[in-house]
Amino acid sequence: MKVTFAHGLWSGPNSSKAAWMRDQGWEVVAIDMRKFGWDQASQTKAVLETIDNEGPFDLLIGSSFGGLATANAAAQRPDLDLRLLLLAPAFGYPELVSATLGKAGMLAWETNGTHAFHPPGWDQEIVLPWSFVEASRPLAWPDLPHPTVILHGTEDDVVPLENSLLAAAKNPGVHVEEVVDGHRLHGSLPRLLPLSDRLRNAS
Repeated sequence: MKVTFAHGLWSGPNSSKAAWMRDQGWEVVAIDMRKFGWDQASQTKAVLETIDNEGPFDLLIGSSFGGLATANAAAQRPDLDLRLLLLAPAFGYPELVSATLGKAGMLAWETNGTHAFHPPGWDQEIVLPWSFVEASRPLAWPDLPHPTVILHGTEDDVVPLENSLLAAAKNPGVHVEEVVDGHRLHGSLPRLLPLSDRLRNAS
């Protein structure tokens, strides 16, 4: 089975999720999601390039910010036969980052033009421009015209489960699989096996 994997914002193409998929015997094309830039438009471009140049794929898989980019890329290819498996996708990203930083933090970011993040496990801070937020606004809630399964943890404290449920309510071809897990979903990766079968058999 040939799949894409779009990693999360603070992760990378050699993530443990990609390694787990390879251990199942899957052919994984792990995308360097920051090859064109950090913002959602740039990361969507990275997924689109992979779909167009390295497909076809049995599944498009994306995690968190990479899940949002995967959804946005697939929405731009409505006529292709694509199947999406999204892991706690960051739908509604502008509201998510605003909830983290608060009104004052967002105002300071906009006023100063930049904001410094210190990702968990990173040695240095990452400075992102205000355009990072602006680019995410029109891409926060993409249409989902293809068969889509979302795996989302009920204990996710980064992206609320409610965001995935809202996306499913707006798009009839979407199924949300709820698991008792956090945002990283490391305890639930075996669920990808039956979920991938469900998607591949979807009409």
